[in-house]
Amino acid sequence: MDMPEGGFKLASMRFSLENGKTGEFAVEGFDGRTPQGPVKLSRFALKSVDIAGLLRMSAQFSNPAQPPSPDLALGMIALLEGAELKGFTAPYKNTGRPINVDLISLDWGQLVGPVPSKARLIAKMSGPLDTTDPGQRMLIATGLDKLALDLDLGTVWTEASRSFVLEPATVELGGMLKASARISLANVPREVFSINPLQAAAMATQIEAGGIELTVRDLGAVDRAVAHYARMQNISRDAARQAIVKDVRDSGATTATSNPDAEAVVDSLARFIETPGTTLTIKLTPLGKVPVMQLFELLQTDPLLALAQFRLETTTAL
Repeated sequence: MDMPEGGFKLASMRFSLENGKTGEFAVEGFDGRTPQGPVKLSRFALKSVDIAGLLRMSAQFSNPAQPPSPDLALGMIALLEGAELKGFTAPYKNTGRPINVDLISLDWGQLVGPVPSKARLIAKMSGPLDTTDPGQRMLIATGLDKLALDLDLGTVWTEASRSFVLEPATVELGGMLKASARISLANVPREVFSINPLQAAAMATQIEAGGIELTVRDLGAVDRAVAHYARMQNISRDAARQAIVKDVRDSGATTATSNPDAEAVVDSLARFIETPGTTLTIKLTPLGKVPVMQLFELLQTDPLLALAQFRLETTTAL
């Protein structure tokens, strides 16, 4: 198809029926142009489409005088098991450089009513940094001109144990750092997945914080931050590193008076900055029952008191 501002071509549109009930719908080989530059897409697919359910629900949406209710609209999620995008390239704003998406894959299941209680997101993408964006200028100042993201995020709720776990949760920023986390919640009732926001909020008061483990591996972020600080202060890199470590220790001295475990965290963080390529691991174990809603309030009003609800453990390794 040709248009005044550009055109596009499409290699194929595919639909496969696997077991007579569900199938996959895919668009492949999209190649087009925009005023900013070319746009390409290798593949976009909707996984395990419930054909019969989709036809029934489409009939309910066909009456313009009776818009679908929120629960009916949300029920569309149950008709799919996921979506996938591969090989996407498009211009990034007016930078003249493209953003590249190798893969975005989203899968869900284990429905509680129309709401999935199990999901996983995988994303691999890269793109240029924008000099007009204030949030990206500091990264550009450290010498980066593009950023690569590798993300793997999964969640699952187990009804028998009433537990909700964020795992895996890994993210890698190319040339910067790699982080992973495991966050668990306890006493998560089934009713919290209600589409009624009032009911969900009321049941959320029962949720308790579980264990938290965070691991960060330095892939160059510390050296870049030190170099940026050195340029800003017009000092050597060694002096900049020492100054940053001193600031960390001075700030931690105040925190340690209210939470003795914080002193070990400060020491580990200082070592993380002193030695490039270090891996820092922080574990938080709740001291008794810690309601999540109460914890969020403390984080906004008194973060030190919020941390005092946990036993803190830290380690560093090369």
